[in-house]
Amino acid sequence: MRFDDIIDSTGNFITIHAVKGNQFGHEVISAQCTVDYVLKFLEVDKAVQRDMIETQVANLSKYIQYGLEGNNIYFPPLIFSARGKGRFDEVNNQFHLKTDDTMVILDGQHRIRAFDVLKKRLMSSRNAEDQKKLNYIKNFPLTIQIFSDITIDKERQLFTDVNTKSSKVSNTLLVMYKENDLTGKLVKEVINNHPSISPDKFEVRAKTTTTKLMTAATLYNICLTLNDGIIILHGGTSRINENNYHIYRKNVEDFLTLLMKYAPDQCLDRNKYFIMNPNVLRGIAKCVHILREKDAAFDMEELFLKSVRFIDWSHKNKELRQSGIPFNNKTKKYRFTVGTRITSQISNMLIKQYELNAGKVLYV
Repeated sequence: MRFDDIIDSTGNFITIHAVKGNQFGHEVISAQCTVDYVLKFLEVDKAVQRDMIETQVANLSKYIQYGLEGNNIYFPPLIFSARGKGRFDEVNNQFHLKTDDTMVILDGQHRIRAFDVLKKRLMSSRNAEDQKKLNYIKNFPLTIQIFSDITIDKERQLFTDVNTKSSKVSNTLLVMYKENDLTGKLVKEVINNHPSISPDKFEVRAKTTTTKLMTAATLYNICLTLNDGIIILHGGTSRINENNYHIYRKNVEDFLTLLMKYAPDQCLDRNKYFIMNPNVLRGIAKCVHILREKDAAFDMEELFLKSVRFIDWSHKNKELRQSGIPFNNKTKKYRFTVGTRITSQISNMLIKQYELNAGKVLYV
């Protein structure tokens, strides 16, 4: 269906092909509409909506930009309350809304706001490529669900349920499903084809793991840190390309091989050891990257041989407290929640141990 064919020729109505159903005893109309037309009838009612979270808008804008690069992107339906406005034509399966009427958005305000931000930014550009992107944004199809006539109390309840009882897709699944991403491709190939670690040792669906080596998302981050020194994703761009792809992949494979060779025998017992914590693993990867920045020919195994294997990776390690890593006296375990700080602290600890055993100062 072409969306420019579903607009009433008189210009007095927005006419959308739709189907009518029933959810929880309320009439609901499901349809598909372009971003441009959603913006025309969008209304935000602060009585049922929370304040805009700009960081969330920024993250969604990045995801949409990923779509502008030629990748497939998907969004769940936007939910609206018509508050008695509009009418459904059951003969033709069409929803008619006066062009001056609006509908209150109950779920999806951050998504549509992200589209609007990008649209306004592109509208100010006369660049031909930006105009193509603008056309993509304006005509991006969104699925919408419209509750015809529910009370404000029901609107608030629906908003609360949607935002507290739904679960986000894990970064692990995003890595496994993402297309046109060389780092993602590398991660999937390493998981499925590592020479000594079987695929079932990696978690490829859930957000976290307590029984496997690591999640696909953790491996993705290790790849960024190990090869490019990236700790915060929006703080840098990977230099991976088709020419260095195999070097990047071998680095990751070697890192995993050496990790399994020099980590404690019961390293998967996370109640006892912390080496498999995602931020700790990135600390080890960062240390390798730093040493290779100083010497491109640096042998990764040197670090594992002269540093990693000498560290007490158990929660009984009292030296970590001196480094400022928080310790929970109740659980008797260290907490590695502040990613960037923990990554740097672990990296510095490994460098000091390496200097001690290698008999030289690295000045990093």
